[in-house]
Amino acid sequence: MSLPELQQTQALIDRAAHVLLIVPERASHDAIASMIALYLVLQERFEDRLDEVSASHVPTALQFLSGSSQVKTTPVSQYEVSVDIVGPTATKSIRTTALQGGVRVHIGLPEGALVTKDNIEATVRVMPYDLVIVLGAADLDELGETYTKHTDFFFGTPVINIDHLARNEYFGTVNLVDVTAGSVAEVTYELITALLNSKEVDPIVATALYAGVIAGTDSFQRPSTTPRSFQVAAHLMECDADREAVVQNLVKTKPLSLLKLSGRLYARLRYDEHLQLFWSIMRTVDFQESAAAAEDLPLAIHELANNISGFNVAFVLSARDGNLFTVYLLLGRGLQSRRGKIQERLGAVAENGIMHLDMEAASLEEAEANALELVRSIVP
Repeated sequence: MSLPELQQTQALIDRAAHVLLIVPERASHDAIASMIALYLVLQERFEDRLDEVSASHVPTALQFLSGSSQVKTTPVSQYEVSVDIVGPTATKSIRTTALQGGVRVHIGLPEGALVTKDNIEATVRVMPYDLVIVLGAADLDELGETYTKHTDFFFGTPVINIDHLARNEYFGTVNLVDVTAGSVAEVTYELITALLNSKEVDPIVATALYAGVIAGTDSFQRPSTTPRSFQVAAHLMECDADREAVVQNLVKTKPLSLLKLSGRLYARLRYDEHLQLFWSIMRTVDFQESAAAAEDLPLAIHELANNISGFNVAFVLSARDGNLFTVYLLLGRGLQSRRGKIQERLGAVAENGIMHLDMEAASLEEAEANALELVRSIVP
């Protein structure tokens, strides 16, 4: 990440009056922990003019973090009318009078100020924010309904884009995208240290960032982990990050629903020894009986892959409503270098370290056969 990008980001934050921090609709633990860390740093500066938003609730594993309880599921909806007046640089008075079913705003200008209708422009904003910071999203579409319902707002508001994935579309006014980083937390760490200007990182902020690094690198086991990942983690430990709490909540403790879901994946595990290919099936009833949600499946797949060595591809076929199915794929180390080409070839979407794509089939058996044929075509 270059210094000019950090400087531009700091300038946007310095000029902002009301800031929105937001993560994708299906956000990773890494992105949410990074958002919480940045919220804790900016909270004193903006007070109640700072909101952090995740469309899905904060995962149980991250609810131990300070600042997690302030995460909202939707941004503040508050209409705001801005009036731009070309000419005068100050106002003398502002007052309102009631109208039948409305209100009139009277703006008094200094003596001698000359204004015509052509000098005035009014804009209406549906949200009060004048700066948006997006963490862990490849594009704005990943924000889901928040973006689709307020597209004009996002195009008319400065956006800081924080990410580390190569597929990022650089949609921000400023893009803090570092593809050499192992996690969103590492990029956020760079921004936070720049904002603090040599001040020590607070332990609660360090803990949130450390949680992001651990989640983003899967406890330093993912191929994307770099020496800098360890360096950032080491510095956060020096800042008194609560490592035990992070390990206890993110590594050791697994929700019962996730364990039940993982158990069902293991029970149906299939194996192609020649191609080093593992796969399993997930029926709709499995989510109901395990009290798990579809959002838990990527975590269960990572859990499964951690106990399999030397695989080329591991995938899970998940049944959805009607004749629709989703295939979740996790590439082994041997295929990581071809990840971009494989994703493009399959027309898949990458999220939380896993690729997924939808397919239609008349039955689960047909879907399994089609998925196997598709996956076998990418294995050498």
